[in-house]
Amino acid sequence: SEGGGVFAPHVMAPSGLFQVETVASRQEALWAWIAAIRELDVEDYPNLFPNYKPGSTRSFSSALALARQMLTLRDMLADGDADFRDAVFHSPEEDRWKELVKIETQMLNHLGSWKISDPVLAKRKRAKAPVLPVGVDRIVVACVPDPTLLASRALESFLNSGISVTVLVHAPESEMPSFDPWGIPLSDVWKAKTIDIPDWKNRLHVVDSATEATEACIQIFAEEKTTSENAALALCDATFSTVLEKGFAESGWQLFDPEGRSLSDSGLIRLLRALKDLTSREGIFTALQETVRQPGAELFLPPDVTRKEASSLMDQLHDEHLPETFVDAAFLASPRQKVVIEAMTQKLSDLKKGNLSATLRSWLAFWLEGADRDLVKAAEPALADALDALERLESCGSYPTAGEAFEMLAESLKSARVVQDRAKTVLDLQGWLEISYDAAPHLILAGMHEECVPDGTADDLFVPDSLRKKLGLRDAQGRFARDAFLLQAAIRSRSDRGRVDAIVARFNDAGESRKPSRLLMRQQGKELADLVEYLFAESESNKPTGGAWQRDWKLALPSVENPYIGSEGNAPRKLSPSAIKDYMHCPLRFYLKRIVRMEAYERGKTEMNPMDFGNLCHYVVEKFGKDPSTRDSEDEAEIAKYLSGLLDERVRQLYGKKLSLPLMVQLDSARERLHAFAQKQAEERKSGWRIVETEFQVGGRGEDEGIVWKINDHPITMIVDRIDRHEDGKRWRVWDYKTSGKAKSPEGQHLAAWKEEENRPKLGDLVEPQGKSKTQKRWADVQLPLYAAFVQEHFKTRDVPEVGYINLPRAVSEVAFLPWKDFDQVTLDHALSWAGEAIDQIRAGHFNPPAELPVKEREWDDFAELAPDGLAAAFDLSS
Repeated sequence: SEGGGVFAPHVMAPSGLFQVETVASRQEALWAWIAAIRELDVEDYPNLFPNYKPGSTRSFSSALALARQMLTLRDMLADGDADFRDAVFHSPEEDRWKELVKIETQMLNHLGSWKISDPVLAKRKRAKAPVLPVGVDRIVVACVPDPTLLASRALESFLNSGISVTVLVHAPESEMPSFDPWGIPLSDVWKAKTIDIPDWKNRLHVVDSATEATEACIQIFAEEKTTSENAALALCDATFSTVLEKGFAESGWQLFDPEGRSLSDSGLIRLLRALKDLTSREGIFTALQETVRQPGAELFLPPDVTRKEASSLMDQLHDEHLPETFVDAAFLASPRQKVVIEAMTQKLSDLKKGNLSATLRSWLAFWLEGADRDLVKAAEPALADALDALERLESCGSYPTAGEAFEMLAESLKSARVVQDRAKTVLDLQGWLEISYDAAPHLILAGMHEECVPDGTADDLFVPDSLRKKLGLRDAQGRFARDAFLLQAAIRSRSDRGRVDAIVARFNDAGESRKPSRLLMRQQGKELADLVEYLFAESESNKPTGGAWQRDWKLALPSVENPYIGSEGNAPRKLSPSAIKDYMHCPLRFYLKRIVRMEAYERGKTEMNPMDFGNLCHYVVEKFGKDPSTRDSEDEAEIAKYLSGLLDERVRQLYGKKLSLPLMVQLDSARERLHAFAQKQAEERKSGWRIVETEFQVGGRGEDEGIVWKINDHPITMIVDRIDRHEDGKRWRVWDYKTSGKAKSPEGQHLAAWKEEENRPKLGDLVEPQGKSKTQKRWADVQLPLYAAFVQEHFKTRDVPEVGYINLPRAVSEVAFLPWKDFDQVTLDHALSWAGEAIDQIRAGHFNPPAELPVKEREWDDFAELAPDGLAAAFDLSS
């Protein structure tokens, strides 16, 4: 009445009718299942584990994976007021279910020994004698088209006890024959119903991708001038969630997702998983390396070491020495690196002092204290359940390991979700089952796709659709009837005032194909034919249909002072042949790599990369070339023995005495190559060639100027691998060692075909075709010509020195001293002109445009992950 008030009713989900508080939590139930699974012998369960090896369920992670499955399966059956024993009588796989009953019995025994009640048995018991909240004497089932059988039986119990139960259905009274007494749509009725979509040519919108679907939603609301108060947006295809939220936010319509954001990729859960690996994999170094980079790792570090520095130190240790364990790492570490390892080891020792749950509670308090408030709010209840379960196990004499505890803490956070502040949003992102509760006149159904609506859940491994029906669970026909009713209700309720639009995409943004929901095609005759033709018409768009990744941002090109110019008080940075090669490869990549100092970190490294392997071999042949007692030997066996000893010594220095299998394989490969080199070296010496210099430094290092050499008045720095001189005193050779997988020809590495479309810098006249070739060439590298020019000038050789590669490839039959045929003064001068122009361009700051790399080069591009669609698309190059 006027001036009066209304008290809100007590609202709950149907499952609230049989909730029981004092029962095992999900974590406790999981621990019980894990214990039962780890105890069993798979040989005793041939129907349940037909292909399992003996002992394969003993590991904690394997048992946890099975425990999740058992827990979900048991909860599913409970929805139909059934259990494993009921399935024995209804399933043709009787023996399989009997084995499940056997494991379930062991699980219940564990719960009993811990003095905890089983939640499934408790809620089934409560459903037979449910309890209403104090003061409630009437029940209204408001628009619940799919209550579980257990919920229906709880309602029957109330009805039988005299409690008034009213069922409301979102439909006119004329539709009453289409529902059972509990408001559940009847499958036989709804599978034959026609669902009319008024003005479907203007209400059904077919697009190519989730991005276009989002744009269509926004455009439809804009064209209809729909305000947020009059709008309803239903997420029918869950894969569209992220794209919808982003697109609407950019248009000023911040969406509220009641489901919230999962914690599955949060820093906290990554830290817990890293600690699980760290404490359960016997001191594996890569687990320590991963741990120190996670937020919260400060707990384990010395006060004067930041997480950033610790990550850098451990990455450097891994990159240089590839330690497998803490012990290896401590042996190979620098003093600063050793400080981090010792601090980590000391802190982890707290886990072995007997009170695991108390230690973890203290650590979690530290981590949550500095965490985001919304994350803490979502994570605290789940973590509390996990710690309570751990304490209960300890009090009952069961003592999980630290690794198992961390895995369960991470498991507890999987279901936790961060819900955003609703006050900052303007429109709710509804789920399909919630559209009945939104009275907004304009509804858009985003992603009306088959297997989404109706839900196309594939047959469960244990409970196929035929068994679901027998056990009273929602089957495929029931899901179809429910969703057909929800669609018709949404359309009919807005027939006089409002509208419903449905968006269908041919693909989602992961590039996965989508098909229109069959609920959109519940018409007859010609209209159905026209509708099908419309929904399945081929796209006329040339836009990309989506893929695993699409760019929607550009990087700002870093502005860094050009160090190759020099400034007041600072000499220009020296240029090396490899730097000039980088410029010839791509000016922009040169800028990012050499000036901005961007470099890719090789994560997951388990063996020497090509550079490490090359450096190892270079070190050995350098030491050989500098040792006058051996380098002039003509004895192949003596040389091979010397090289092998140097190799073993260097490997011990770099990687310790205990090598991983990949390193042992690489060591053998290096030894074989060096043995083959020993034979070729002995032959070279016998033919009169002697080593004059090895690793000859030009340009000095750091402040040491060393031997000054310039091109176009710019200082050059380089290390010439090897310089030989013949005993006749006239001939000189300059060699570069190559340890790549395949033998390389000097000409092939230095000269490449000129292709206009690659957008490479043209730094002079092209090299004209030679012999039968009709292709003009560009300089791709000028290393050997620069070596030759320096040696000619510095050692005052009469003729141009010969140049070439000493190839040490994987196939030892190809190990060889390979000279550059027809290398002459003309070739040298042409290379020097290109090198000079490259230097001038670098000093002038010309780093645009980027090269368009051919497919074969993209695989080796350091910037491929940063710019999978090319550098021109990744960076804003307008300035």
